[in-house]
Amino acid sequence: MVEPHRSFLFGARGRLLSFNLLAMSLALFIGLVAYYGFTNAGRLLREMQENTLSEMNSGMEVGVKTAKVATFAISLTQVVGAMEYQSESDRLKLALKAQKASIDEMAVSPLASRQPALIAQIQQRANELQQSVQQLLDTTRARHLDRHNLLSLLYQAQSQLDLIGSMPADHWPSRGDQARLNTLITMALPIPASPVVLEQLAAERNDWQWLAQRADNERRPYLLQLTEILKPVHALDQTLKDRDLAIAYHTFRVRALVGMLDASISQYVQLVADSASQRATHTQRELSASTGTVEVFALLALFITGLAGRYIYLNLGVHLTAIADAMTRLAQGERTVHVPALKRKDELGDLARAFNVFAQNAAALEKVTRLLREKSGQLETTFLSIRDGFALFAADGTLVVSNPQYGQLLQIGDIAPGSHFNDVLARLRTHPTLHDEPAIHAFGDHHDLAQSIELALPGEQFVELHLTRLPNQGIASMVLDRTMRKSLETKLIHDQKMKAVGHLTGGIAHDFNNLLAVILGNLGLLQESGLGERTRVRIERAHKAAERGALLIQRLLAFSRKQALRPQAVDLELLVANLRELMEHSLPDSLQLTYEAAPHLRRAWIDANQLENCLMNLVVNARDAMEGRHGRISLRLFNQTVSRSGGIIEEMVSIEVMDQGCGMTPELAARVFEPFFTTKPAGKGSGLGLSMVYGFIRQSGGRVQIESELGRGTCIRLQLPWASQEPQLVVVDAPPDTPSQPLVHGDASPLGSEPPQVAGEPPLIVVLEDQADVRQTLCDYLHNLGFITLDSASAADVIGWVQQLESVHLLISDIALPGQMSGIDVANLAREQRPALPVLLVSGHDFSEQAARLHYPLLMKPYDQNDLLCQINQLLAQEVSPA
Repeated sequence: MVEPHRSFLFGARGRLLSFNLLAMSLALFIGLVAYYGFTNAGRLLREMQENTLSEMNSGMEVGVKTAKVATFAISLTQVVGAMEYQSESDRLKLALKAQKASIDEMAVSPLASRQPALIAQIQQRANELQQSVQQLLDTTRARHLDRHNLLSLLYQAQSQLDLIGSMPADHWPSRGDQARLNTLITMALPIPASPVVLEQLAAERNDWQWLAQRADNERRPYLLQLTEILKPVHALDQTLKDRDLAIAYHTFRVRALVGMLDASISQYVQLVADSASQRATHTQRELSASTGTVEVFALLALFITGLAGRYIYLNLGVHLTAIADAMTRLAQGERTVHVPALKRKDELGDLARAFNVFAQNAAALEKVTRLLREKSGQLETTFLSIRDGFALFAADGTLVVSNPQYGQLLQIGDIAPGSHFNDVLARLRTHPTLHDEPAIHAFGDHHDLAQSIELALPGEQFVELHLTRLPNQGIASMVLDRTMRKSLETKLIHDQKMKAVGHLTGGIAHDFNNLLAVILGNLGLLQESGLGERTRVRIERAHKAAERGALLIQRLLAFSRKQALRPQAVDLELLVANLRELMEHSLPDSLQLTYEAAPHLRRAWIDANQLENCLMNLVVNARDAMEGRHGRISLRLFNQTVSRSGGIIEEMVSIEVMDQGCGMTPELAARVFEPFFTTKPAGKGSGLGLSMVYGFIRQSGGRVQIESELGRGTCIRLQLPWASQEPQLVVVDAPPDTPSQPLVHGDASPLGSEPPQVAGEPPLIVVLEDQADVRQTLCDYLHNLGFITLDSASAADVIGWVQQLESVHLLISDIALPGQMSGIDVANLAREQRPALPVLLVSGHDFSEQAARLHYPLLMKPYDQNDLLCQINQLLAQEVSPA
């Protein structure tokens, strides 16, 4: 910087004055002329220092402070915390104040009087920038308050939910409902909250309103209070979205104004540089004129004047010329300028140092300008490459800017700049798939601040169109692609429905097994009672109907994925080859069965018997679909690489069964796997065939896909898991002192028609069964076979009998019992009292896959008298044989 109080003798003027005093005796006139010339040069230098550098510093200072305003404004839009927001807001206000002070200082500079239009332009753009920043401050503050209100509501809702959770458990609401709502509230607490989570939270509130209407009088007020707390959440979510759009708009405007202001400031700095160059040239001319005058009139003191001229040239002229040249090159755009005379202690040193500061500030300003240009380019690239569509319309409805995705997602083509918003709505309303939709005709006509609508477009594409009216600023519109989410929602609803039906059918199957056990048991006893021929025929007819009911239960278990499976590595080519003759016999002469297998077909890990039933079922269904037609049914086997849930790639083996039948509509195809749903005429189908196929394949770890076109046929594809290695025989070791136990399921033959005698008396059997009719039927079986029984529905009674009566020879217990104890628990307690006591478990559930881990033999319901006697004889024989 310039040193205002420097010693006169160490300055350039002092040196020149000393020389003049020495030469005054020789050439007083020359000395006076020289003194006048160099005095004038000093004046010009001071003017350049005082005016040029001050104006240049003022321009650069305004540019730097403007860049700070832009930086602080962008930073303000990204803060979350209250203290951080206050700090950034205060910093932005201080930056605005400093910028205004610098611009006011610039307005009173000498250059301002010569360039009033430029200064007025800078002041106008600075005022617009301050207005935009103030709007940004107001909007961000409103967004911060809205976020605070949202968090307050969420914390209140969480507290209310905790209060509801602390109340005694009841059916409404369930713990699962409470946990799900608590999870959504917890996920919505982070800032900024996910819009999807807030939408789910609003939907969950509707479910809780439904729960509140069905709750008792004690819980209803708490549930209603919770729904009232959550009521404003959806509105706050929409408001926050509007705030975000307004902030984005203000941020974009601030950046644009900063760019324009930077351009004006650059023009101002350029004018200052030009003025400095002119002053430097004028100073150089003055010095040259003074030197020439001295040379003309210094004939007498030529030698001394020559030395003085040399001294002036070397000490002042070279550096001054170098500085002027450097300033000229800087004005021409060169930024790597070498500045001489930085270490001088005179005015030239001050000028050189001031010029160095100016050069550094100019380089910094250029860097800031370049960074702003790069950031603007990045924002534009991001805007054009985002997946969603965005368009901004001015207050009069004309298009300001849009990205290509906006028109592509709406399938209305490109939107030309300057298009009106009403033209866009008109193109949507005349779209072939939307012109009959009342919602699209009403969309955009209201003056609501925010509107949204979901549109179904050709190609199974779903989009969500949002419209936000910015007060006095225009319209912001977004188009979100919801195709993937819609597909996932549809699949999730279907899977949940099939899962619920599976649970329902599994429970029904268990209850029906108990009923069938009673029916078949009593019918079996009646068959042995010596009734008449006519009565016996009726009983056999009822017995066969009950057996068909048992088969129906097995199909229900197959659908609910609770049947017993014995998977193994299966050669599908061999399996289909063995079935092919049977399949062809089931087809009429008008139909032909074709078969194709890909080379190097992998083996499938599947239950072969169940797979044969599935294939026969599918072929028969294909035959029925082609009734009265000529054509072919095709079987195709091939390896397939599929993408499972979660993006997992898996190798599978696929079987396709294709027919050329009547086909189905998409609505029917979506329901064919539901139990008891059939497209066949009344009396020609149970509706369980495809349900059994679906349940079996899903239980085996595979997938079922269906493709059908009305009038052209249907293709059902079974995707089976791949057997990665050859199967090995697995032997499950029985526990110590526990013999390997067989599994009986209605296909055993009695080992003896008479029960074994123990010490000349019939064995005593204890029966534990909670269903009275099932328990009584079992006791009738045992009495008919010659056994003595003690029966009860209480586990405590049975354990007491086993402990007190040494004459108990066998315990028969149902696995599923009311209360906390199961039949397995009772058997374990009985074994603790009597380690050698034989135990037989019975159940209506299929535990065959877990039979080796039960440690006890298992008899499946329904069973007949022969099954029961066979199992009892085996157990009692094991007990008697060691003696």
